[in-house]
Amino acid sequence: MYDNYNINYSDLDCHKIPLPEDIMKMKWAGYYDKARKMIENRLEIADLPQPYRYRLILELKNLDHMEANYILTKEEALKQIQEKISTFTMEEFDRLILEGKLEWTFVNGEEKFLGSTVRNLFRQYPEFWQPDDKSYDVAKNLYNEMMEGMESGEDFHAIIHIRHDLQLHPEDVVSGKSLRVHLPVPVERQQIHNLEILNISPEPVSMPDKGDIMPCAYFEVTAEEGQVFSVEYRFENITRYNDLKTADEEAIARVMEKESYPDEVLPFLKERGPHIVFTPYLKKLAAQLKGAETNPIRIARAIYDYITCHLKYTFVRDYASIDCISEAMAVNRRGDCGMQAILFITLCRIAGVPARWQSGISAEPKNVGNHDWAQFYLPSIGWVYADPSFGMSAKLHGDDDRWNFYFGNIDPYRIPLNCDMQYEFNPPRKFLPADTVDSQDGEAEYDDCSISAGVLRTLTDLGIRIIK
Repeated sequence: MYDNYNINYSDLDCHKIPLPEDIMKMKWAGYYDKARKMIENRLEIADLPQPYRYRLILELKNLDHMEANYILTKEEALKQIQEKISTFTMEEFDRLILEGKLEWTFVNGEEKFLGSTVRNLFRQYPEFWQPDDKSYDVAKNLYNEMMEGMESGEDFHAIIHIRHDLQLHPEDVVSGKSLRVHLPVPVERQQIHNLEILNISPEPVSMPDKGDIMPCAYFEVTAEEGQVFSVEYRFENITRYNDLKTADEEAIARVMEKESYPDEVLPFLKERGPHIVFTPYLKKLAAQLKGAETNPIRIARAIYDYITCHLKYTFVRDYASIDCISEAMAVNRRGDCGMQAILFITLCRIAGVPARWQSGISAEPKNVGNHDWAQFYLPSIGWVYADPSFGMSAKLHGDDDRWNFYFGNIDPYRIPLNCDMQYEFNPPRKFLPADTVDSQDGEAEYDDCSISAGVLRTLTDLGIRIIK
């Protein structure tokens, strides 16, 4: 009944409205069905203010995401750890909970753990790494040659050839129903050059414009079982090195003294709820990191260093179930690449440094998946990159060269799709998407209802290589 209430991106700011205490108690005890009934009773109140109504409807969606993400019992999570470390005990497991090293919540009064709990543990904490894990060394060798070439002044060109397939979950297919699909497709901007759409099926109603914030091919079809939406494309990613170590900081300071930021940059100094919000804690944290510094390079670097050296990477539940991502990352002191990027952006904006979101796909050879990063603006230089997630991984492995590289730069193994977050699709969707931040997997909806479970996505590497 309430799933298809007309909520759009501007209404997401209602996440900042607190839930009533009784509903909050039921939610965090994991009694989701009782919480839903309480919400539905509130929604029957005729004179309920509209923002409050939106908050409650959003919470119904949040509860679905929570229930779908926390799926492992304590015994199942322990067993997965013991498959890697046979001597690991329940007492050691309980200690990890007390130390905040495991992602869990209550479901019907029982501790339940995130499906990726064990992967998180072995990714975050060096004491759990396996001696034969050479994955970082392989990646390090791949990137070292690229970084050395870029730092010597070479432009690095990556030829990226990808196929992106999208399907509905079988249980969401209603044959004969009118189906609307948005499938992410890059456009020529930023690093993307010589883009070729090699194949797309079925025939789209429209293709993205260069000015689209979240570019997508758009389809309108009749739903049927086994249906696949597919796009194959190839492009050249040209990446140039920004040497912030030798940037003329005095020149930047002089520009800052004499000029304000350009008008087109000013929006990237503002809040954008519900996730880029200047909360009391984040304002105090930004002030502590900034200190008396006025130079934007040094301010941004202090924020980057704090995130990459003092916080932890972890897989998290769906963003749709997190009320304020920036504060959640700062308070819990852990989060994934998108949470790190949003915290970096938020702290930069509070401290007076324009910053913005970028996301898409990290496309290393044979290792393709979603990724999020950030940009910040420097007078006399322009927009430069920051990738706290890749920087954090490098710092964790003692790789300071790579850690420094990802402040000011990113590698050419990228497919930039979204150049900001929480923008309307073109053409607009009728209902709120499964991913309320941006579009990387793709989205689908019927004419009369949303498809809240999201989609099944496959990315196929058809040829990724570096040329000079």
